[in-house]
Amino acid sequence: MNAILITSTLLIISAIVLVVAFHLIGIFWYLKKTGDNLENLAGGLIQISANTNPLESNIDDLNEGLNVLISNFVTTLKNLKFM
Repeated sequence: MNAILITSTLLIISAIVLVVAFHLIGIFWYLKKTGDNLENLAGGLIQISANTNPLESNIDDLNEGLNVLISNFVTTLKNLKFM
């Protein structure tokens, strides 16, 4: 009777350990994959920052031009509305 209890206990413990190990390996794999994706994302964001740095000096000129453009569009829309 004791041998059956010891054997079944060891089998159940082994099964639990295997299931926990399987899940922990899966969690590790997904965390590693997420870390790699975040590393790629950080590299892309650095590249975007480097590419947009030249815009910083010209952003005021761009805003002024867009303000003129929108005022012209608004005037045109008002003129079309009266027709």
